[in-house]
This record gives sequence, structure tokens and C-alpha cells, in this order.
Amino acid sequence: MSFGPIGMNTGMDINSMVGKIVEAERAPKQQRIDNELTKIDTSISAYGRLRESLDTMKNLMTSFRQEKAFAARTVASTDDAVVSATATTEAIAGRYAVDVLQLAQSHKVASDVLPEDARFGEGKLQISLGNKSFTIDVDNRSKLVDVVRSINGSKSNPGVRASVINDVKGPRLIVASDLSGADNRIKMSVETADGANPLKRLEYKTLEQRVEDLENARSEAQSLLKPLTPKEQEVADRIAQKNIDAAKVVDQEIANTSKQAAVAADPRAEKEATVSNPMSESAVRAAADAAIEANKYIKPEDRIPGWSETASGTLLDSYWEPEPELDAKALEKSKDVPGWNNTASGTLTDSYVTPKEAQLALEQKLAKEQEAIKAAVAHQDVSPEQAKDAERAKLSQEERDYLARIDNANANLQAAQASFDSYQGMIQVQAGQDSQVLLDGVAQLSSNNNVIENAIDGVDLALKGRSEPGKTPSEIDIEYDRQGVREDIEQFVGAYNQFYQITKDLSGVDPRTGQAGPLAGDSIIRSADARLKSVFSSSVDGAPIELKTLTEFGVTTTRQGMLEINYDMLDRQLNNNFTKLESFFGGNDGFAKKVEDAIQGLTGVTGSIRTRERSLVEQNYRLEDDQTSLDRRMEGLEKRTHAKFTAMQDATSKMQSQLAGMMNALGG
Repeated sequence: MSFGPIGMNTGMDINSMVGKIVEAERAPKQQRIDNELTKIDTSISAYGRLRESLDTMKNLMTSFRQEKAFAARTVASTDDAVVSATATTEAIAGRYAVDVLQLAQSHKVASDVLPEDARFGEGKLQISLGNKSFTIDVDNRSKLVDVVRSINGSKSNPGVRASVINDVKGPRLIVASDLSGADNRIKMSVETADGANPLKRLEYKTLEQRVEDLENARSEAQSLLKPLTPKEQEVADRIAQKNIDAAKVVDQEIANTSKQAAVAADPRAEKEATVSNPMSESAVRAAADAAIEANKYIKPEDRIPGWSETASGTLLDSYWEPEPELDAKALEKSKDVPGWNNTASGTLTDSYVTPKEAQLALEQKLAKEQEAIKAAVAHQDVSPEQAKDAERAKLSQEERDYLARIDNANANLQAAQASFDSYQGMIQVQAGQDSQVLLDGVAQLSSNNNVIENAIDGVDLALKGRSEPGKTPSEIDIEYDRQGVREDIEQFVGAYNQFYQITKDLSGVDPRTGQAGPLAGDSIIRSADARLKSVFSSSVDGAPIELKTLTEFGVTTTRQGMLEINYDMLDRQLNNNFTKLESFFGGNDGFAKKVEDAIQGLTGVTGSIRTRERSLVEQNYRLEDDQTSLDRRMEGLEKRTHAKFTAMQDATSKMQSQLAGMMNALGG
């Protein structure tokens, strides 16, 4: 038989005994707190479900009250592969024919095949996109990949993308615009001192630009054959060794008459008529034109010799204007004579030096100069430039300046021709162009991308493909969104029916279990339903007579208390009175605002449901405090009880030890 300490030798479990004592003390108090917490949580959840169902209806009514709910438009396209559209509330309902002539696309150019190991010489490559440009520097160590990296990595790049395509024959440079439209075309020019630099193969000029450069050079050279100022005309005359003084040999009477007509037609002609040159070339031309025009309005008696009242009929029938008497040379020359007419034809064609004659004379002069230069080079042992300078020294300063201008123009012309003939730069592989649309067969629309904003008031067109020639254009239909409003009304009815079902679940009694809902007997349920039913049955002031109540839309209450829709009535109102719907639902006195106000009194910050929820939350806080207090008391009870059992254990152990000693003494 063991006489060990109690709890050790006797098997006594102090912790278990203390736990059972504390649990017995805690149980009734904890049960009360748990029951109340469960009830509060259930109620809060129930009020939350009720509030959410009511807020769903309120949010639907908010969209009804907004005018845009009834101003929304639906858009349909007969060919979505060609064009689609979006419409705002500003769009006018109707049908529009859309003929997509072309789509917008970005500009793209490509180089010819380049050697794989090609290195470019030193220079600058300037790239432009629309009115923005940037420049990259190229040195004699740069390869094609270096040029691509420089283009794509430039901080000034406005939207140009470069890449290398590995053709079967070798690499090609592709440069494309990130932006579509005709205003975002690419230009590439090269600045280098070496005309043979391979970098020249990366410049890009359109055929039109190259032709324009060539024509400008030709025009500059040609303009020197037709001097524009009186001083240049005098120099050209001396070179051609002819004097143009047409006005001096014109009959004085004709000159005076023509001068008056010229001044009337062009006041500048009077300033050009000086003492040394009574009628300049432009004055003669204006005078002749004015004289011909004025002759149309001269009366027959003043124009036809021998005219009288008696002989007028015969003369008018038989008279004809005299034809000009010119020989073949004069007729050919008259084409180039400004101011030529029947009267002045003889004097003008004899004295006028045409541009062709001036050009021939100039060419003869230059040819003689070249012959003299060759002779000087052959016999005097001088360079061509020295011989040329010697020949030019024999001329006047004005003649030398004039011939120098001709030399410069010829040099520019030769350079432009050489550039045109030897062009090896980039070519266009895709044109940068705007989208183009023909609307209803009359209106032309364009955009730098494939979205034409506000093509029609409130309508944006999204272009996807070109219309096929000869086929009927695609059509865009814009209509009122009747189906959308129909669905909104259905959603509202569904939201109310969901609310009504929730109220039955929360306040009713389960017939199978007999358990009542968490809000059974709660007056809020009855108040919420009564408020809504009152709004549903009331009429809306200011609405049309045919749209006074909700029942006019076919929305009625069943005997079970839920709402149902008569779709025949609803569709009839949507089709016949769609533009009047806003007067029923919208405004501060409309149906939607009344529903909002009724629900706001329940779910708003000061609403009855919110007030109940706040009260329950406060109760929850108090129960949490009770739980904390209970836990503290039970902790103290546990400590005290454990201490008592420990003391008792120590005393029992001591007694057992003494008893064992006594027994040993007696036994001994």
C-alpha cells in the first residue's frame, strides 16, 4: 500500500478538478452571452439582407430618374465587318448609309537590299514624321543595326519605328510610322560630304518630290531666258544684239487709245509706261485685251463704214471683220507675242523678240564663248577656267553677272538631273492616308485614324473595312433604347419581388419546423412594404393622362402581394409613348423619386433599418465587454481554486510523510 502525496501516489488530478469547477461556474453566464450574440448576429444579417434588397430598388430608380436612361440610343450596322458605331444621348434616331472609301493606314518605306556587312560613311540622317523631325549621327563604323538602334532609341523620335527584314537577297531597312493618316508621312534626308556614301541609300524622296526638284531647277534655268525686270531684259537684248522697243513703232493714235484702255483695265500699266518705254510689255498686253473686249460693245454705226438707217439691214448681213494679214512667219511668231491683235500685229511681230529667239541668241552667244575658250586653251596654254575668265572680261559687268547666273542655273540643273537619274534611296511600300467615308451619298468625312468621332451628332463611326464597289453601302440604324428601358422595368419588378420574398422569409414561420424568422413580429417589415405599396398605387402629378400610375405600364400587384407585368400593355406604352416616359419616372416629383424617398427613409443614415442596425451593434459591443469581464472572473476563480488544491495537496503529503515515519518507528 502506497502512502505517497495526494495527487501523485493517489492519482489525484488537480488541473482536471479545477477545470470542472470553473466550467460549472462559467456555463450559465457564457450561455446567456452566446445566445444574445447569436441573436444579434442573426438580426444584423437579416436587416442587412432587407437593406440590400431595398437599396437595389433604389439604385434602379436612380437610373430611371436620370434623363439619359430614356435618351439612350441603340446602334445596329448592316455590315459589322465594314463599319460599326456608338451613339450618345445626343444622337438623332434615323438610318444612315455609310460608304467606306478607304481606311486610314500608317506610312511605311523600305530600302533596297543592302550588303550584310555594309558600313556607312560619316553623315547625318534626318527623319521627319509630319511636322516633327529628329536627326541621328552616323559614323564610318556604323552598320545597319546601329542605325536601327539609333532611330528607335532617340529621345526625340516622335513615333517612327525602324526594323530590319532579312530578305532572301539580304537585309532591308523598314521604317514605319506608329501614327496613321496623311499628316503623319515619313521623310528621310541624308547630309553627307561624300556623294558615294552608302548612307544615301537610306534617304527617302517620293517620285513627286524628285520630279519637283528637277522641275524647279529647270524653271530656274528657263527663267533666265525670260528676264523679269526691265534691267534684265536690257541685258538679254544686248546679248542677243537686238533691241526690243515695240511701243515706239506702234501708231501713235493706236498707242494712245490702247494706253487708255490698258490703264482702265489695269492701273499698274500707267506706272510701267515711262518716257523711254511708253508702253511696257504688260501694258501692251493689257491694252490689246482691253481693246478687243471694248470692240464688242461699239455700236454698228460707229464700227461699220457706210452704215445708215436705210442701209443697216444690208450692211449688218454682209459686213465682216477684216482678217489679219500676216505671213506664215508672223503667224507662228504671233503665238509668243504678248499684246498681239489685228491692229498692232504688224509692228509687234516685226519688233518683238520672243523667248525662243532670245534663247537661240543666247545659245549662239554661249557657243561662241565656248569656241573662244577652246581656241584660247589650245593656243595660249591656259586652263579652261582662265580662258573663260578672259572671255568674260570682255563683257560688261551686267553681262558677266547674267552669264554667271546662267552657269549656276545650269550647274543646279545638272545636279538635279543626276540626282533624279541615280536615285537609289528608300521606296514606299504603304502609303500614309486618312480614312474617307461618304455619308448618305453626299457628305464626305475623313479622319487620320479609323474612328470618325461625331460623324453624325452624337455618333462615332468605327471603320473596319472598305465597302465593295458597286454594292449597297452599309447602313447604321440609330433607335431609342426601348428594349433597355423594358429590361430596366423588368429588373425593378424583379427587385421588388425579391424584397417581398425576403420579408416573408425573415418575418414568417417555417411550416415544417415551426421556427419563426429572425424578424418575426418586427414592425419594420410591415412599414417597408406599406410604404412601397403606397407609392405604387399613387398617381404622378405632371405625367401625361395615359401614364399617371404604374398600372398604366401593365405592372400590377397579385393577390399574393408580388408584382407582375402585362407585357402587351408595357410594349404598347414603350412603342407609342416612349418620349413621354421621362415625365412619369423622372423629375423631383416623378415615380422614381418617390420610390427613392420611401426607401431612403428606411435605409438612409437616419432610416429605421440603419437605426436598428446601429442599436444591435452597440449591444454587440456590450456583450463583448460582458465576455471580457466573465473571462477575467473565471481566470481569477481558476487561480484561487488551483491554489487551494495545491495547498491541500502539500498538507496531505506532509501528513502522509509523518504517518510513514510513525509506522516505521512502531515496526522497528
